[in-house]
Amino acid sequence: MKEFLEALRRRPVVPAVRGPEGLLERALAGDHAAIFALGGDVFQTLELLSGTRRRPLVCVNVDTVGGIAADQSGVKFLAGRVEGVISTHRHIVELARGAGLITIQRLFAIDSGAVERGLKLIRRAAPDCVEILPGLAYPEIADEYHRALSQPALAGGLIRDPETVRAILAAGATAVSTSDPSLWEALDSERGVM
Repeated sequence: MKEFLEALRRRPVVPAVRGPEGLLERALAGDHAAIFALGGDVFQTLELLSGTRRRPLVCVNVDTVGGIAADQSGVKFLAGRVEGVISTHRHIVELARGAGLITIQRLFAIDSGAVERGLKLIRRAAPDCVEILPGLAYPEIADEYHRALSQPALAGGLIRDPETVRAILAAGATAVSTSDPSLWEALDSERGVM
């Protein structure tokens, strides 16, 4: 986990890929800290991963990727094939943590009540990281989040330009996930990363 967080701090923009049709290959070819697989077919995704010699850490959203169940068998299947699991469900986070996977629990910040309930659930699940969605909401809830939880905060969703990425990181997020390939290398030149 420590290596994962250090890698995110060096490269805080994480490709979020909804399917393997070209974008996963592009993400795998880049020098990223991680890739979030948010859609597509798990078997096609794993096939692409197995053909890659050096690759970033891969976290699979078991709630949205086809061909994998959001249950104990699904988590067990992914263990050893990918490095992490993303889910909104506490029991999946707990199962994945038990399987030695990096755990990312999603919190949908659609209103104050959802944030309050989500923070309580996350306290009980104790994931490694929390991803706030939509990412645009993160600066608005950052203070409340950091008062309530100690896990590193990630932000994803509706992030469309480098200025938004910078604002989210400046508000305290460890990393930003985005499906926009033009943003995957957005901060590298500013941070001196080649």
